[in-house]
Amino acid sequence: MADQPRRRRVLPIAIGAVVLVAGAGGGLWYLKPWQSAEAPQSACWNAFTHDDLAALTGPDGKTAAFQGKATFADIDVRAGDPACTVTRKRGGTSEVLADISTSRRDEKFRQAKTKAEAAGWQPVVPASLDFGPGAQGWLFHEGTVQLLLHCEYVEADGRPTSFPYRLITITGSRGSPDIPVTEVHRIRMDAALRVAKESVRAQGCTNAPQLAAQAPAAPF
Repeated sequence: MADQPRRRRVLPIAIGAVVLVAGAGGGLWYLKPWQSAEAPQSACWNAFTHDDLAALTGPDGKTAAFQGKATFADIDVRAGDPACTVTRKRGGTSEVLADISTSRRDEKFRQAKTKAEAAGWQPVVPASLDFGPGAQGWLFHEGTVQLLLHCEYVEADGRPTSFPYRLITITGSRGSPDIPVTEVHRIRMDAALRVAKESVRAQGCTNAPQLAAQAPAAPF
């Protein structure tokens, strides 16, 4: 199974908090809890494009993207674990199409991941994903995508970080039945790579990790 990293959850819609939603033209506008919106131009720090959101939502739904900050530039990524959720509204129900969580990890975690991969991850074997030499990636059979980014940086006190890896996990429901499952996987892999690249830019990784120009093809 995919690891369950700790998450900084955004407030659920039932609480009634006003949240930010990516709007047309890349701007931001406020969405009240009881409203929904057509697929915006982008969401989750530009991890998802308008076409991605429209495909996941399908013709009979509306999309709302919940995120604590508009971009990684607004986040203290050294201290925080940014998270974002994309929800589809249909009638009186809602469905999580994509949930992005990020968390800082240490060398022991990377070694455990590598050991599990070498041993075959029994009994469920995920597919390895090539996101470039600066990262490791996996696609699990229930559709979860994970990317482990190697990012060295200096903490606020001037010392090298003890957590030089950022784990990006994207999961969610199947989404619209009109979209092939391989396309769902592609959208999540693309989003994971975009988040990794934005994290590198915002964090200022001193090791300059090399990431692929584009995500690999979905293996299943």
